[in-house]
Amino acid sequence: MSSNYAKSDTAAPAKKGTVPALWSTKYIPHSAEFGDPYELIGDAYEPKSTVADEWEIHDPRSERLPYLAHIKSLSTSWKTLRHLADWMQVGTTPLRWNEIKETPGERERRANKTNITFVEYRPASKPKAIPIKTPSALRETLESLSHESSKEPPLRLFVVEDLSQQVIELLGKRFDVDPLFFREQIADYVWYNTRDPWAAPPALVSSMKHRQWFRMRNMRLRYHRTVEEFQESTQEANTWNVLRRPDNDDNHWHYLDEEGAVVSIMRTRTSMWIGKDKECGYGTVGIVLLDPTVSQGRPLWYDRSNWLPTPKMETEVYPSIRSSVSWFEDIVQMTTAFPWFERSEGHEINAQVLAKPTIYTICAEWLVVCDYVKARLSQIEWELEKPHLFRSKGDAIDDSLNRLHTWRRHIPVFREMVAETLEHALPAAARLTTTSPRPATAPSSPISYTARSVIPDNIVINFDNIDGFEDIVPDFRRVLAAVNELQERVDRLTSIVTSEISIEDSRRGLKESHNMARITWLATVFIPLTFVAGLYSMNESVSALKATYGWYFLTAIPFTLFVMAIGWVVGGGSLKPWKETSTKQRGVAVVKDKKVN
Repeated sequence: MSSNYAKSDTAAPAKKGTVPALWSTKYIPHSAEFGDPYELIGDAYEPKSTVADEWEIHDPRSERLPYLAHIKSLSTSWKTLRHLADWMQVGTTPLRWNEIKETPGERERRANKTNITFVEYRPASKPKAIPIKTPSALRETLESLSHESSKEPPLRLFVVEDLSQQVIELLGKRFDVDPLFFREQIADYVWYNTRDPWAAPPALVSSMKHRQWFRMRNMRLRYHRTVEEFQESTQEANTWNVLRRPDNDDNHWHYLDEEGAVVSIMRTRTSMWIGKDKECGYGTVGIVLLDPTVSQGRPLWYDRSNWLPTPKMETEVYPSIRSSVSWFEDIVQMTTAFPWFERSEGHEINAQVLAKPTIYTICAEWLVVCDYVKARLSQIEWELEKPHLFRSKGDAIDDSLNRLHTWRRHIPVFREMVAETLEHALPAAARLTTTSPRPATAPSSPISYTARSVIPDNIVINFDNIDGFEDIVPDFRRVLAAVNELQERVDRLTSIVTSEISIEDSRRGLKESHNMARITWLATVFIPLTFVAGLYSMNESVSALKATYGWYFLTAIPFTLFVMAIGWVVGGGSLKPWKETSTKQRGVAVVKDKKVN
């Protein structure tokens, strides 16, 4: 199947607060309804070549999509790039191919999807931000880039929301970007199954330190007032090209949470490439790849903190910072507002502006996530401390354990994400934004080793240097410490809740044993009555039974009392089976709180 989607640029944008009509809203990859993904595209060992032939874009001379052809040529040695090539040809994850091939308009929309903000920095002037919404506009912008040799090399930034075939093709070709940079952004998996064809092996740290790009991973939260709103956001995420999914955190608290409210949690990736523009005096260029944001729901609480300095009373013009619109818009706002702590005119702008706004935003989001998890764990601790208040509301101890399991699964991933940022992302950002006049110290792509990209043998580079980013490092260490503390709380609470469940089971078993003892006593009482009744029933003369009833009660009742007396003596003179044993904590039944502090 041969096709080219570089010609059409028009795509009707969806209004905010609405979910576009979709062909595949109910076919979400990796959901229970999606089916077996290996039946669709094969696995890592036996890919379905017939299916791959359907989405193949034939370009023998590499004229229409030269960057895609470059990726295909590399995929024989860099195996993971095969998935990127398939992704570009389908327009999104190949898992959606069965639905997309039936709707060419949807495939075209995805291939041409473009939402970019181009920011150009000039000395002693406010940065100029230009929105780019179509591939043709992006192509024109790239072709118009120029530089006068008499002036300083330019400093430019492309902030990209989502990805598409045309965005990858145009940016990758213009700046000779390492294809692994785009490959890192198109999907997000915590782990891979043994058959997954989209699996990517971990990179060597020694190799990562020579790249011109780095990634950062974090979590994002969103509050939904109803389950229906959350489901709509999940369907909306299915319209994105990158594979992301908001998940229900399953931590709804019946006591104070709004009925039906859901807090969604979503893994987020941010990839950043910083290199040199060979066609414009080797000026510095940055590309930031960001995840989209669903229009349904709202940011949790008041969203992340605004770290800009509070204006003084005599300030006439306040910073124009709107409330949170989307992950993309927020980072663009903070990028154009940089530098945040210097208000003097003619301030110097360096390459750190390409990375700092994104890094600060991610760190601020992490602090909100840590506060939220702390709140949920505190609620579970509250339930354990005051069971008479919360379990009477219908919350069982088993529910507390289920909510803990969510954080037992997520928090180790949190820690891995934050540690990766501290160990790799921040040193890479410092290395790539250094003010040293030396040229780039890493190749642009796996085979583009040139005289300007090879590190001379006599140069020693400190890859652990974080110059220029020392101010944000303590905040990330603070986040890592908070995550470690949350992990300890989860482990401790899991042990406590498990013990509490065992105690509850013991109490339940004790109560059942008391009930069985009562049944045994009742059966014992009816034994003599049944015996006497059987004895008198052997009389065949019905008329003779007239006096039998009298003799029955005269003999059966004393006999029953005699048997009960023997049982009482044998039982140690106790009637405990008939007493209700309290399983409540001492003082709980007497004291009832009316207000929770």
